Amino acid sequence: MTALEVQARTRRKTKVGRVVSDKMDKTIVVSVERLSRHPLYKRVIRLTTRFKAHDEANEAHLGDTVLIEESRPLSATKRWRLIQIVARASESSGEILLSEEAATSEAIHMAAHPGRADAAHAGEAADRAAAETGEAAADAPGPEEAHA
Repeated sequence: MTALEVQARTRRKTKVGRVVSDKMDKTIVVSVERLSRHPLYKRVIRLTTRFKAHDEANEAHLGDTVLIEESRPLSATKRWRLIQIVARASESSGEILLSEEAATSEAIHMAAHPGRADAAHAGEAADRAAAETGEAAADAPGPEEAHA
């Protein structure tokens, strides 16, 4: 067998996730999120899986985004190895996370409602127009008026 055939046969799975625990020696717990559609209700749900990964140098810390690779069993529950640290927790700012959250919610909306991208933007425009004119606040009774 050539080196290319060996590499093709030994292709290992890789996953990107966030470190949720680094309390163990040479072991990190990585949380990987994925989107899936519910089989009965057809709603897009966010599923989280936790993997224990080997971190030989104890270099990954809580909140870091890391790349892990499948490996042989290293212990009773550890079957992944840390390949690289994609982003440190201290390097990322809140603005980046907010933009990622908006992109994630948009992806969830598009997966749940295919073909309704223009309807979502039209609803947002109507909400903004109502807020500018103050119609929504004038029509709705306040908490004091509701009990009086």
